[in-house]
Amino acid sequence: MKPRTWPVLLWAGLGIAVLIGLGTWQLSRLAEKQALLAEIAQRTMAGPISLSEVLLRREKGVDTEFVAVKAKGSFDHQFERHKLASFDGSPGWEIITPFTSDEGIVALVDRGVVSSDLQDASKRLEAAPPVELIAVIRLHNNARGFFDPENDVDGNIWYWWDVPAMLSSVTIPAEMKIAPFVLQALPGDDPKKFPRAAKPEAQLRNNHLQYAITWFSLAFVLFVIVGLFVRKQARRTDA
Repeated sequence: MKPRTWPVLLWAGLGIAVLIGLGTWQLSRLAEKQALLAEIAQRTMAGPISLSEVLLRREKGVDTEFVAVKAKGSFDHQFERHKLASFDGSPGWEIITPFTSDEGIVALVDRGVVSSDLQDASKRLEAAPPVELIAVIRLHNNARGFFDPENDVDGNIWYWWDVPAMLSSVTIPAEMKIAPFVLQALPGDDPKKFPRAAKPEAQLRNNHLQYAITWFSLAFVLFVIVGLFVRKQARRTDA
């Protein structure tokens, strides 16, 4: 075998090792993501707890996202917030309403979406207080997207989740505790009731299997190319 073949084999071997390492790492990330999704599903299906219990868990550093919550209280519709959303493929509004629980805790509630012509609260079906709310916790702590416009706080038009700003735009009595998260209302049995709540889903990208297959495929291709190169060099030497 000619000496100049060895540098090719050395770099090719290094490349194959790196590609296999990347594929193995993606498989590890896949297992972690699947475990997280299973944990989130378990939290959602577990029995609901009170808002007070949620705040206690958060003080202890427990991850409470997607934990089910059950609370009684009332909505303050005058401070309803509107976030741009999609309704049956057309523009609509996601309705976020402050909720004051009987425990003295104020939380924003994502009650679901309405079409653009149902933005006015007076045109929607509203439950009379006291309201029994069943929801799951959503943190919505993702930063503003690169293409997201600035939220119009004064015009009450929100393009992306800014929970601290939404809470700051609401008048909350000083004696009340404030929940630094959003309660996403669960869908009910009446499909004609608005806002239309959606089933909570974890917005977690889980493309690790595709990435792993890509890295392993590239390693295999590189291995085949090197094999063909070595065979060609061997034929030249025999000749």
